[in-house]
Amino acid sequence: MKNRYPWLKMRKKTDPEIPLEPPILLGNKSNGEFFVDQTPRDRKIRSEILRIAAEQAPRHGIERREFLASSMGMAASLYVINLASGCGDGSSNANGDGGFEVPPPANMDCDEATEILSGNEFILDLQTHHIEDEETWSERHPGGRYTGEGFASFITLWDCDLSPRSACIGPQTYVEKIFLESDTTVAVLSGFPSEMCDDGTMCTNLNSNDSMAYWRDLINGVAGSQRMVQHCQVSPNDRWEAQSAMMERIRAEHGNHGWKVYPPWGTQGVGWWLDDPLVGDPFIEKAKALGEPLICVHKGFPLPGFDRVHTDPKDVGPAALKHPDVNFVIYHSAYESTNLELGYNPDGLGADRLVKTVLENDLKGKNVFAEMGSAWFLASGNSLGAQHYVGKMLKYLGEDNLVWGSECVWFGSPQRQIESFRALQISEELQEEFGYPALTQEIKEKVLGLNAARIYGIDPEEVRCSLDTNQLQLAKNELDGLFGERRWAFEEAGGPRSRREFLNLQRWRDFLGVPA
Repeated sequence: MKNRYPWLKMRKKTDPEIPLEPPILLGNKSNGEFFVDQTPRDRKIRSEILRIAAEQAPRHGIERREFLASSMGMAASLYVINLASGCGDGSSNANGDGGFEVPPPANMDCDEATEILSGNEFILDLQTHHIEDEETWSERHPGGRYTGEGFASFITLWDCDLSPRSACIGPQTYVEKIFLESDTTVAVLSGFPSEMCDDGTMCTNLNSNDSMAYWRDLINGVAGSQRMVQHCQVSPNDRWEAQSAMMERIRAEHGNHGWKVYPPWGTQGVGWWLDDPLVGDPFIEKAKALGEPLICVHKGFPLPGFDRVHTDPKDVGPAALKHPDVNFVIYHSAYESTNLELGYNPDGLGADRLVKTVLENDLKGKNVFAEMGSAWFLASGNSLGAQHYVGKMLKYLGEDNLVWGSECVWFGSPQRQIESFRALQISEELQEEFGYPALTQEIKEKVLGLNAARIYGIDPEEVRCSLDTNQLQLAKNELDGLFGERRWAFEEAGGPRSRREFLNLQRWRDFLGVPA
């Protein structure tokens, strides 16, 4: 035990003290798209986790921070969430109450906790982001104004003290968090909407289509095999002829895995619908004509400055029904940050709206997929809500139609999200009352990567076979051996940490014309 956390010891005396915090994020939460205040419940959960750490750390002969950074600290945190969510005595594997399957801290040892939280799944993360570094961006846009520093100044990531500050959410940090501090196998780099410039490019974008392809190639080249794929960002309601030409160019010059769209975005603050014959249909037909019938759609989370009406996924069902040869991946599962997910309500909001359009158009198990980015991050803070969210998606969309996403690097390493999903079970009571399936290991493996691999045309076994010689994986193995595997444990939440920072970010975006 004493040698498992060398990264806690190998610090300079002048370094800031590592915070005494749980390995799960219990403060204010934001990814720049939404803001959720810390609640009294969050504070009580945090207090109880710290109490358990103070009680249990001496029993194992370690310090409190070492306990919190260990797999026992993560398991104890999930145990407390179970308690706060009314899942029996907090120990779901003992009494079948569902939630996170962890033993009580008093009966837990490190090996047992590690076994619960570990896995060897093929993990394909469908929603990851970073912004481009200034040097590379300036080379692509000579004479242009780089806005990454302004963006980063309003996003407080992990008490990051890197200079320039945009490095906190840049490509290098992205590689560290996604590939060196998590079990992610392949990541999809996704972009943001922005106005089309006269030269036919997204010249004001902090991660344009050309730059996403550049970083894909660079990181895969360093790795020595495929670890990244990228979307092509499209805004079909902005100068469609130029957008169409851009799609052709990106597909021909770089290739891409899917097209990313934000129907709530528009240059005049007005969005569009997927089933609109004047906007949605031409775009979808173009995607098919270019041989990449995979469309990833932002729904839910009404970003400031976006058209709230078009966050509704009601157009998803009709569009998917009309285009059965196109796969539609609905980002965030149309989730909304204020909702505690319960049983399906046809008049409900959030993920219920996605279920409704799937049911109305008889699309279960067909070409609509729910993506978990930010939805799982928020739902996992309540064991009951987590079970309902995952249970509903499996029941109404199908076990082959729920796909993994973390929305990192905004939330730091995705490892805490991966581990909490590994530990989740759906109680027999909820299975009987709501018709949810049991959350088996087979289903978890599908959700974490196999479902997405199928629609993205990625061979999991081929990628797995390359990991033994993959330079990123070899670097991770070396770092794990030198410093320990849980170096992410004390990372702070990404995104603005107060409503003032959140509103300042929106004002900055409006002032510069940067996409929200």
